Amino acid sequence: MSKVLPEQKAIDETSFSADSLATLLEQSPLVNLNGQGGLFQTVNIRGFARWRIQTLVEGVPIYTERRAGTAVEFIPPAFISQAYITQGAASTQLGSGAIGGGIDLILATPQQHALTYSYGHLADYREVQVQGNVADEGLSYLLNHRHANNSQDAKGDAILDRFEQQSIALRKRMDTGKLREGLLLYSSANNIAKASSDAPAKRITLYPANDHLLGKVQFDWLNTTFYLHDSKQLTLVDRPGKRVNRVSNDALDLGLQLNDELKYGQTLLSWRAGIDARTGVKVFEREVDSAGDETFARLNLDAQQWQAFVASEFVREAGQGTWVGGARLAQQYQHDNLFSHTSEDTNLSGFIGYAHTLNANWQWAGYLSHAYRVPSLTERYYDGTTPRGTVKGSVDLTTETAINAQTSLIYQSKAVGLSITLFEQNINDYIERVNQADDQFVYRNIASARVRGLSYQGGIEFNLSQLHWNLDVSGQWLEGVNPQGQRIADIPPAKHRLALTAFGERSQGFIALTHRQSSDELAEGELQLADATTIDAGYHYQLSDSLEISVNLTNLTNRQYVTARDDLAPFAKGRDLHLSVDYLF
Repeated sequence: MSKVLPEQKAIDETSFSADSLATLLEQSPLVNLNGQGGLFQTVNIRGFARWRIQTLVEGVPIYTERRAGTAVEFIPPAFISQAYITQGAASTQLGSGAIGGGIDLILATPQQHALTYSYGHLADYREVQVQGNVADEGLSYLLNHRHANNSQDAKGDAILDRFEQQSIALRKRMDTGKLREGLLLYSSANNIAKASSDAPAKRITLYPANDHLLGKVQFDWLNTTFYLHDSKQLTLVDRPGKRVNRVSNDALDLGLQLNDELKYGQTLLSWRAGIDARTGVKVFEREVDSAGDETFARLNLDAQQWQAFVASEFVREAGQGTWVGGARLAQQYQHDNLFSHTSEDTNLSGFIGYAHTLNANWQWAGYLSHAYRVPSLTERYYDGTTPRGTVKGSVDLTTETAINAQTSLIYQSKAVGLSITLFEQNINDYIERVNQADDQFVYRNIASARVRGLSYQGGIEFNLSQLHWNLDVSGQWLEGVNPQGQRIADIPPAKHRLALTAFGERSQGFIALTHRQSSDELAEGELQLADATTIDAGYHYQLSDSLEISVNLTNLTNRQYVTARDDLAPFAKGRDLHLSVDYLF
């Protein structure tokens, strides 16, 4: 099915991050940074962001009440072995939140014991990770502690992006018996600052606490999987001399899924069914004035959401081509416990795709999909303060729907690979947050929007000077408008990347150049962006069978530029040096 579906790996030898997962994924030509910075930095996939991107961890859906979308900030980048990006409308595969695509993060499974110490110069970054595998028991573990002070931009000005985080992941796999796999991940972070262009004298956003517990167990009968995700987050919005708002978020998400596949001749059929629940979704806010007196204390959100679904997909080989298709039927129930309001939505989505082998090296693929996105609990029921201002939900919101079409031409030989993709996605009943007055927002359906563009990827492998080399290029152009021809939000400027990687017997190194084009087209709440060219580099050397060192340089030319279109996006970090030592035992 991967021959046809718009899915690709996002992490390679040039991927590096010492802060957010968004930075780790940004090397992909399909991914751009979105919103404000820091540990809670989120991403944009082909012009879609926020609640329109569904993020999963090992197949477990991750939800958030934050309009910016989930950053999966509770997982350190060192825990991730690979990330799979699905492009375009993908509700059939990933559910309601994937109207613009999705990301499935796969945790590392260490094969031996190792201790890693990392240091970053710019933010006095320190990270220690211990990992290992008890082969006889089928048990692997990951332990991580990291700390960062505020960093600096290229001009030496402070960026408020400090944090401290502790994480642990345990995985147990069994080859026999009814229980096949168990996964448990716990993460606790504190003193998280939100990087923003806001002057500290005007507004400061901090996250004093951010705790997550994620678990999953899988059985052999119909691959039955149970999962849960318990999250607690505390947000502090300080407007010096005016007021301080303290907001607590709590939620317990649960789910059950079954799946299996059958083979009939040249056709492979698979099916999935499940129940997904968001329970105890609460947001409590307390406000005090500049004198320290309490202004109010109230519950801004108390809601729940249940979803039941059944989906089926097929793959069929037919001569020189491959057909794929699928459909999903879902029933969603949302209830506001504060005002006893209930919303029910029934949605059907589907996709069809075909890949045709033209000759030994060339292939053409086409893909058409329909998707939906049910309004989030926040969009429908929230009434209170956010770091941006006061927000009120709307129970009258209707479900977003979208149709995505794309076509790709692919060339692949032993040493050369190239792909070019054209795509267009039309979305109806697009939901946007509208500014009614100064820092007062409401959610509304704003008719329709269209996003279209082109992406390309290419690579060549060769041997030179007793080294194996990879030269990779990638890029993307996007356009997004409403029916009146006006630009819609979250459309990043064109981006291009060139990376050269060398592999030796005991070492490897890379240098990567990224160019973001300038753009003066913008929507409400966005910035004009100047062009920016940055260079990153890295080197890894194996000193012995038990000792390895790594060096990473980011923003090598110390370029001063804004990270995203958001009008509160901060400047990027200046030139930074990171050193890592791995001891294998």
